[in-house]
Amino acid sequence: MEATLTARDKKLLYMLGFIVIAFVFGWIVMRPIIKTINKTNESIASAEALKQQNETKNTGLMSAQILVEKFEEDLATATEEYYEPMDSSEIDKMFTMYVLDFGLRAKDLIISMPTAAEDETPYRYSELGKKLRSQKSSSTSSASSSSTALENTTATGTTASSAGKGGEGAEETPLMIEITKTPLESYSEKQMLTKNTTAAGITSAEVTIVLTGSVEKTQRFLDDILTKPSIRVTGFSWEDMAPVVYTFEDGSVMVADSRDRQLTIRLKLYMYDSEKAGVEVASKKN
Repeated sequence: MEATLTARDKKLLYMLGFIVIAFVFGWIVMRPIIKTINKTNESIASAEALKQQNETKNTGLMSAQILVEKFEEDLATATEEYYEPMDSSEIDKMFTMYVLDFGLRAKDLIISMPTAAEDETPYRYSELGKKLRSQKSSSTSSASSSSTALENTTATGTTASSAGKGGEGAEETPLMIEITKTPLESYSEKQMLTKNTTAAGITSAEVTIVLTGSVEKTQRFLDDILTKPSIRVTGFSWEDMAPVVYTFEDGSVMVADSRDRQLTIRLKLYMYDSEKAGVEVASKKN
């Protein structure tokens, strides 16, 4: 039995053959190419993500380097006025020479060496003291405002949630606030919030000097020591000297008032070990 193919059947066969050939071509040739392209795109995407991650790390490293340099600069500036650590004999020698340079006599010198880091707070009415009080007041107001805002937000969220359960179209909208600060800004902010010197590692020796000399010389000494940035005078007092008694060869005695005065100064000598901090201080002021 013979079957006769019509023109329509022949067209269908041709089309089917073309489809089969196209499928085989796509499966054998195009499919591997497409898979390769997809893998390449994935590799490119991974490389781009890695590049962006490295750029972010590089930016962070640069910021950290800038922050370290800023810290070292601030530390060196803040501590350049302090004395290097000294023992009591070195302090005694320094003040003895200091008193003699003014033509005075050191009658007594009492030194109490430090046992721990100095815990100093800014004077209430100094510029830093005013800033700290202002920041404290602002922080208290901010905390109160934040608490009120949180209560209002919670109440609003509860109402919205209840409305969502009871009717359509109502949904809860959370309140989100994002504040981004650079490391340098955070460092500067923390620097301004420092309230005492304990963490700085600064120590102080308490010294009491009793010296005698003319009114002019003792006054000049007091005026000079008050200008020392690494010395803080905590108190001083003047006393008249006892009358001078002169005994002559003939046994006669003469009592004369002394022109000298006795000056007692109580002070703190601040010291800082720059080597422990890893910062080289160029010079120290005596």
